[in-house]
Amino acid sequence: MAEIRLTRKQLMLFKVESTYGVDAAPNEANSYEAIRIMEPFDMDMTQNFVEIQPGNNTMGFDRPIPTTRPIGVTFKTFVTGLGADSYTASKKPPIGDLLRVCGFQETFISSNANGQSEYQYNFATHPSSHLSGTLIPHHDGYDQRMLGSRGNVNFIYAAAAPVIAEFTLRGLLSTEAETARGTVNFPDIIPPRWIDSGSVLVDSSCLDIENLNLNTNFTVFEQPSACALSGSGILAILLTERAPGGSVDPVATRTNTADIIARWRSASGSILSLNTGLSAGNRFSITGSLMVHKTVGWGDKSGLQIFNDGYQLYQRGAGNNEFRMSFTA
Repeated sequence: MAEIRLTRKQLMLFKVESTYGVDAAPNEANSYEAIRIMEPFDMDMTQNFVEIQPGNNTMGFDRPIPTTRPIGVTFKTFVTGLGADSYTASKKPPIGDLLRVCGFQETFISSNANGQSEYQYNFATHPSSHLSGTLIPHHDGYDQRMLGSRGNVNFIYAAAAPVIAEFTLRGLLSTEAETARGTVNFPDIIPPRWIDSGSVLVDSSCLDIENLNLNTNFTVFEQPSACALSGSGILAILLTERAPGGSVDPVATRTNTADIIARWRSASGSILSLNTGLSAGNRFSITGSLMVHKTVGWGDKSGLQIFNDGYQLYQRGAGNNEFRMSFTA
């Protein structure tokens, strides 16, 4: 009988690279290098070809010549803090390094205005500041190594549920081979739920919302080049421009509570604040100072009127400040 592979035995390994495209060699036994995924990951593998029509008086084609080999993966994990521990220069949020390959720069604050340790993630000011990572999707004994990985993250909020971070990363295909993996060292932290503390503040109004998502929405460019050292034929994965935003479904209220339609018509923007978690060390927030409603439509939820609202977060002042994510002890 043929040996089979099991989806349930998937594993995702990740580590930030010191030099772009140089294998950082993540290992499942090391802290924070194995990602606790919440469902099977989704691979996007492509092989491009030059087709050859030989002109030899036939109606067929000769064998094609392979060229570039784009590869990417999408996976989901819960957003958590450190639990009861305080943050230090070496103890950071489990998804912290993943955020750094999605266009964010990381800042550790040993004591914020409230005397608490905190990690902040803001957009980097220039593509040269974007870090990259080595990513290894493991399929029950088979590794596909992706170097120089970068991409987007989509934060998915649902009432009373843990917040999900959905990462969609592209990389440079390296090796594909049978590889034995051992005991996995996962961060064992229960994610906080978006409830009680799960406030959504648009200006001074706390809106009644069931679902919201926020995507970094970077344009991801896979740069083909004759100079590429990778077998993929791609020199680098570049993040060029971004338009962070998403969708939200607020209950339609009277205009004296929150006049969403007026905000939409004027494009004047609102302040967005998302807070999750009450326990020390396991709480985080996202704040955007200019949330512009881009599409607004009436909707229905079991007889309750809602708005189907598409929004985008814009920068203010010096820029690169569309939103900030903070993890607080």
